[in-house]
Amino acid sequence: MDENKKIRTDIFEYDKAFSAFKSSTTQNVIGTLIIQTLLNKLKDAGYICCGHHPLVVGDICCGAAETVIDYLRNVDFQPGFDIRGVDANPQYTGYQGNQLIIYESTFDIYQPLESQMDGLAVINLAKAKQSQTIPLKQYQIGHGDVLNDDLTQLLLTKDELRQKTQPFRLIFFSHAAYYFINSNQQNSQQFINLIGKINSDLLAQDGIIIFLHSTIQPKNFTAMATKYIFNHVKDDDIPTAEEYNQFSCDAVIRTACQQFGLKCLEISYASKWYFSQHLSEYADILKDPSRYDELLSNKEALQDLHSLLFLAHRSPQNLYQDTSNRGLTSLVDQVVDKVRSHGHLNGHVAIQIIPSKKASLEFVQQLEAIVNDINNSNLIK
Repeated sequence: MDENKKIRTDIFEYDKAFSAFKSSTTQNVIGTLIIQTLLNKLKDAGYICCGHHPLVVGDICCGAAETVIDYLRNVDFQPGFDIRGVDANPQYTGYQGNQLIIYESTFDIYQPLESQMDGLAVINLAKAKQSQTIPLKQYQIGHGDVLNDDLTQLLLTKDELRQKTQPFRLIFFSHAAYYFINSNQQNSQQFINLIGKINSDLLAQDGIIIFLHSTIQPKNFTAMATKYIFNHVKDDDIPTAEEYNQFSCDAVIRTACQQFGLKCLEISYASKWYFSQHLSEYADILKDPSRYDELLSNKEALQDLHSLLFLAHRSPQNLYQDTSNRGLTSLVDQVVDKVRSHGHLNGHVAIQIIPSKKASLEFVQQLEAIVNDINNSNLIK
């Protein structure tokens, strides 16, 4: 057997797991449509996407930058976008040395150089600019730890730093806070402080931060993930109020807004995570990593396997050796039972929009009206 085709059981292969999750859940499609609707309504009202200069867009924990490209797709703003991303993963940023670096766009046509290992975010933004998938005028990607490094150094240009300007009318922070607030109490507090610093140091007067995260709710897959990954929820069918307030991203972001006197507007929607109807047929194999090669010819089963592993963010061997209710047998049985009963796993997502503390009352009122309009629309029903 080709060793390259064997399923790794000793490590958690994030890329394969995330790809399986992304292709089997509705949360990204619905969230993207809601954000596009929000931005277009704000543009029609004369906010955010306005003026004659490119809109400066921040993307914190940008990943491969595919998400920000999707968010801005179908937002018709002729002056275009200037995207500034930052991430700590060198696979996304292309970071190779021991200093903070920034890749800036200098060419209209993307030409990868053999001497430079570009990160996926650089590659995807370069291709988006070349193809004009979105009206992208320029971009830059910085590598750094958003909790401990100076975001202004990573996201602002030299001229902006010198002039002490705050150019961002739009900043995204999507599906990343889980890892900060669940790692330890210090990082959770640093994340809360980060929200205040983003608002005070980066946002323009008429700017907004958009957070998008899955939330902990009874019997949903985020509660399950919080149990299997972090062991922070004991009974995912009935998470306690204390577990929700401490470990659910929406609750922590609300706490930060209260601490810094910030307005927090919310749009919530339900999502579904689908698994194969045949999941139960190979459940015994999924419980035993030594048998995973039996799944190699079954694409459907491989998709389910990697989806299961994304739910736990742990290697198959690590899960197999865990005989508790956080182990592999428990994971497979729980997912099979929920899929048999409902056809999918249930999820809940919160989009939280935080305007600048310096925003005008007129802007905040218009933003509130747009959010209320979306909450009462068919988009989230």
